[in-house]
Amino acid sequence: MKSDFKLQNSFAFWIHRLNNLLQEQFNKQLKDYDITWPQWMLLNVLNGSDANTPAVIAEHLGVDRSGITRLLDRLESKDYIEREHDKLDRRSVKLHITDKGKKLMAEINALAYQHQEQFLTDLHLSERRGFKKELQKMLRTSGVDTLSTWQRID
Repeated sequence: MKSDFKLQNSFAFWIHRLNNLLQEQFNKQLKDYDITWPQWMLLNVLNGSDANTPAVIAEHLGVDRSGITRLLDRLESKDYIEREHDKLDRRSVKLHITDKGKKLMAEINALAYQHQEQFLTDLHLSERRGFKKELQKMLRTSGVDTLSTWQRID
């Protein structure tokens, strides 16, 4: 075990730096839409019908449930989502993306795709697939299964 391990040799450090760059640049594009990266992620999950309750969305995104509630409040105030309370159990909530939210997602998802392509432009298709495979291995080691959710890279 190395006691002089340097930050610059840490995979976590470089992955964190890349993540910050990706989010910062995309957030600049999202400002025109008055939406943030976390709000986009939540809307994207709802729009794709991957989840429709706060708990499942929090699990899907890997974030705290209290953070989801704040995001939902902001998105509901902008009329991008609607909450539907169960008539028998008011604690149970189903979420729905509104037509306004769907229209927004159509525009922003096109931006998201272009944004991702900018970062991947120097990678050949086989390198992209390899990169994805290695990320999936690392995530699986931490208990995150992406095999059923992460679509093919073409």
